[in-house]
Amino acid sequence: MAASGLKASDLRAFNLAAAGHDGVLSDESGALVIKPCTAREVAFYTQAAEHPRFQRWMPTFFGTLELSGPEPSAGPATHDRNTSIVLQNLAHGFDKACVMDIKLGARLWDEEAPQAKRDRLDAVSNVTTSRSLGMRIAGMKVWKGEAAGGYKVFDKHYGRTFTADNCLEAVKEYFAADISEEQRKLIAGRFLRKVAGIREVLEGQESRMYSASLLFVYEGDGKALGTALKEEEESARKPPKDGDDDSEEDEKVKGVEELKLIDFAHADWTPGKGPDENALQGVRSTERLLGELAK
Repeated sequence: MAASGLKASDLRAFNLAAAGHDGVLSDESGALVIKPCTAREVAFYTQAAEHPRFQRWMPTFFGTLELSGPEPSAGPATHDRNTSIVLQNLAHGFDKACVMDIKLGARLWDEEAPQAKRDRLDAVSNVTTSRSLGMRIAGMKVWKGEAAGGYKVFDKHYGRTFTADNCLEAVKEYFAADISEEQRKLIAGRFLRKVAGIREVLEGQESRMYSASLLFVYEGDGKALGTALKEEEESARKPPKDGDDDSEEDEKVKGVEELKLIDFAHADWTPGKGPDENALQGVRSTERLLGELAK
């Protein structure tokens, strides 16, 4: 499926990723993320339509884009770096998006990985919370407020400095944005319920994901968050409209929080093999940490 209406000349560098990926782009509106992909990742997104409970926790998939020319390609995606996958930008609709990427799994490589890559990823896992908790913070961006210098960025090395005993402190840092304590607990509680929802789905799915992530986003400006919560409350009270004339109004609703599973370059649907316990270990650890935070 090719993404229609996009031209390479309309794209720009995407700068809000929590964990760095080379070559990630966005469209002019900022609503889309365009990133280099493999045929395997496209297949995983395409086949997700057969797994609607899982698909709910994935970014919306709009197809592929061929960046070797000015127009999208209608042909099949292949494993060359000219082909990109077009996805929903989870940070769109936030004034000051705070983003955290949690990489899942103690084992981070798939069966196709050469031995040198397996050894390298095992070495990282062994000395970080990947091995002990099945999860590791791969990067964060936290809005601290204008007076405090704006965004504070935590790269992949930040999450590698923590252990199972003090990993909660790293997660606390993610919630230390320019918001109130009451807002902090509210957002942590919402994320806790969503992670629990992801766990329940994964426990009933037969798939394998290596180096996939949980991507968290919330509004880091307290005033904007207050406005977004009020808009959300007002929107919930309105009766549903007939027809599709409310799309413009939907675009105006500000984001409160968002959580999805991302990064499926090493993922497959595996009927008959049972749940993905490797990824589930990390999801359960994340759920436990958020539970402690939400108390």
